[in-house]
Amino acid sequence: MKEDSNFMLRYSICSAIALLAIAAVGCGGRGEKIVPVSGTVMIDGQPLAAGVDGFITLAPASGRPAIGKIDGQTGKFTLTTYEEGDGALVGPHEVTVTVNAIGRGGNAQSLIPEKYQEFQTSGLTAKVDGPTDSLLIEIEGPLKKNVKEVDPRTLGDDPGF
Repeated sequence: MKEDSNFMLRYSICSAIALLAIAAVGCGGRGEKIVPVSGTVMIDGQPLAAGVDGFITLAPASGRPAIGKIDGQTGKFTLTTYEEGDGALVGPHEVTVTVNAIGRGGNAQSLIPEKYQEFQTSGLTAKVDGPTDSLLIEIEGPLKKNVKEVDPRTLGDDPGF
């Protein structure tokens, strides 16, 4: 009987230590350092005010990328990695920026140079050292006029189907 109670005591202690270790690491066992990150996308030195929302992605060399919605009026964004607004992993990142609108025939049309939509061609990088609300991502134009504002009479008779 005494051996059974010693076994149960050791088992309980080991179980408690294991649960504490899991809780200390956090859900999913992520040991990554994520910090709040927000900022502004600039085009030709001005905030990216495309008239439609866009998206920004920061991808670290390893780990989960952070994404954010770019406000179509101000160019501002807040990044999310796991939970809304939690930020990005600390370290260097490759960056993409995408801003599309509906064009002729209902097809998506990029309002910024398309090279910024792919990591291989964007040439954009960012380094996250700690929490920031002023990360600047600078791209070069031209910024195309929001194609939703185009006079539909100039589009011809293609209904987009």
